[in-house]
Amino acid sequence: MRLLVLGATLWSASLAAASPCRLHGAPFVEGAKGARGLDLRLGEAARVFVAVPISIGPRTVVLSDSGAPGRVPFSACPEAHVAWQRVEPLMLHTHTPSPNTEVQVYANAVVFGPRHGSWLGFDRIEQATTPLPDTGSSLEVRDAKPSPAIGASDRGSRASLGVMRVAATVSVGEDSRTTATDLEHAFRYTVRDGEGFLGWLSTYFNVPYLFGSAGKGARAQAELYYGADCADVLVAALRRAGVRIEYTSVSGLVGSLRRAAGPVEIQPCTDEEKAACGPSALRWGRDVRPGDLLAIDYVDSEELPRPWDHIVAVVEDHGPGDAPDGLLGPEDLVADSGDRAGLKLAPLAQQGHIRVMVLRPR
Repeated sequence: MRLLVLGATLWSASLAAASPCRLHGAPFVEGAKGARGLDLRLGEAARVFVAVPISIGPRTVVLSDSGAPGRVPFSACPEAHVAWQRVEPLMLHTHTPSPNTEVQVYANAVVFGPRHGSWLGFDRIEQATTPLPDTGSSLEVRDAKPSPAIGASDRGSRASLGVMRVAATVSVGEDSRTTATDLEHAFRYTVRDGEGFLGWLSTYFNVPYLFGSAGKGARAQAELYYGADCADVLVAALRRAGVRIEYTSVSGLVGSLRRAAGPVEIQPCTDEEKAACGPSALRWGRDVRPGDLLAIDYVDSEELPRPWDHIVAVVEDHGPGDAPDGLLGPEDLVADSGDRAGLKLAPLAQQGHIRVMVLRPR
């Protein structure tokens, strides 16, 4: 092994001494040993590497310090310079018009009204790039906390969770080339807080809400972390957790998943409606548990004509004052993607007066 390492070092030095290097092709970002993406647990760190084809004299090689087979260390081209940047989605239409003139969220379909859900065509997610101070051939990544300019919602202790993308520009003399910077192809890594469905769901922070997100299997927009509606973000996380399930709508999930409990009505308490509000009779541990899904029907909503309008994931039992009360109710914490914030954790009370059905993925 020492002879192989010594041989590679001597070869790199001889290449560097032979003649100036020139960029020869499109660079790309990779993980250790050539990995094309990374999935990290919260608290873990990893390095990503820029790889670039170059010509040194008559030979063409791929520079990278990733240790992948066939790579040549960056020391073979000492004049190569690297600049890193983050690639992040804007969470709603900012510089381009929305297909639904009254709503800025991204949408492939009509939002609200009698044509609610009618296909409009693929919307385009806006994005921004943020320069990073790193200039080496590799970059350490450990969190997915959005850049301040993106303006992501405050998630407290969960701020580091989610998905992030990075790109790099390689320069040799006056020639410079940049790795993929579009959201579908830029190097992507995720940070999650656990295993199972809810753990993988936490990788979907920073993914814009995209009403009517589309695509099948590995090409689904949710699977690509490009954009996801309320149903697709849950299906995508279930698939990442190993559950065999296909992308579908809210009504499709209601029709295909096991009904664990309900339907029941839940209404937040106000001074005017104290008599008919508060928790339901559904008990935590018996009727509902973390990781269940709640199909939601907005009571008396004329803008949403479907029997089931929305869907969220159950996260934690919260009662008044955030102390667990053992009953499914307005204060319980759910994971919800339905507005400009994308995926967020919020009390069920934010949904208003609703009818819910508890669904349990197998």
